[in-house]
Amino acid sequence: MLLPFFRPLLFLALALATTAAVTAPLPAVRAIVFVSPHCPLCQDLYAYLLPSLLERYGNRLELAQVDVTQTAGAAVYQAAVAPYGIGTWRENPTVLVGKKTLVGLDAIAATLGDGFESLAVSGSSATQWPDLAGLAALLPEGMRALKTQMTAVAPLPPLPRTNWHGRFLQDPVGNSLALAMLFFMLAVLAHILVRLRHATRNPQQTEVLLPLILVAGIGISAYTAYAALAGVAPICGPIGDCATVQSSVYSRLFGIPLGIFGIMTYSALLVSRPLARYLSPSGGGWRWLPWVIALGGFAFSLRLTTLEPFVIGATCLWCLGSAFAMTAALWLLTGEIHSPDTRPNQT
Repeated sequence: MLLPFFRPLLFLALALATTAAVTAPLPAVRAIVFVSPHCPLCQDLYAYLLPSLLERYGNRLELAQVDVTQTAGAAVYQAAVAPYGIGTWRENPTVLVGKKTLVGLDAIAATLGDGFESLAVSGSSATQWPDLAGLAALLPEGMRALKTQMTAVAPLPPLPRTNWHGRFLQDPVGNSLALAMLFFMLAVLAHILVRLRHATRNPQQTEVLLPLILVAGIGISAYTAYAALAGVAPICGPIGDCATVQSSVYSRLFGIPLGIFGIMTYSALLVSRPLARYLSPSGGGWRWLPWVIALGGFAFSLRLTTLEPFVIGATCLWCLGSAFAMTAALWLLTGEIHSPDTRPNQT
């Protein structure tokens, strides 16, 4: 009989299989990926981003897609609107992981990429699927469909944003507001150039208005910076599409969210203005310092306001608020350049 000879080998094989099952890494992060067949960036998600993430983290990362164009998928997306604060679907890949909402490729790459280990800590909510009505029934097919899409990426569908006009019509109301803000900023800039040539002065209300405007600008910048760093979609209301603007490559400079630069600029104005007014040498040369800082902030705001309707195809109301604040600050500071010396009298 050969059975006694093979019996030790069978026990050894069973032991090895059991050990492999015990030591195999369990999913440390589970994420839901909302997609649609008409989503332009979803093709890049399937072709580049998700395969690289799965290659990097293997079985520790488990993904399932939900198609929002299907009835059941749309219902799950709607169930996530309130608890996750996501807005209307804007044909931009959206991921739910733990308690975070990631909109766009940049946010997904940053949080599921370099931020993976912070999500995978013991007891983290990211180890569980989101608790959404109807999701459990879609998970098996969602995991299979996502792997199928990654192994055989379909040809890119025609992009609806083929030119500036098509991009403008993606968010006509919000982009119209951005266009109106753009004309307003250019008109104010023309008036500022006229004020620089004449010794005009601001009314006394400037002492109250300018600090309030600068504090409001800091608040707006702080919120947008928080949303970008936390990987959550900013609350935008019924007009505009802040999530699309935040996920675009134009929302960062050197990898840093523009909101960080906004905080720095408004804070620099709060500090430099009193220095320029009270410590400036005779002739008021220092009064140009806050004006130049505000001019730089105005230029960045003008650039983003131009890109939103014509390049990005979406408008962020928070960005328009910051653009208005920076424009108003520049206009008010222009009137102080020709103001009399306000230093205390020297004895």
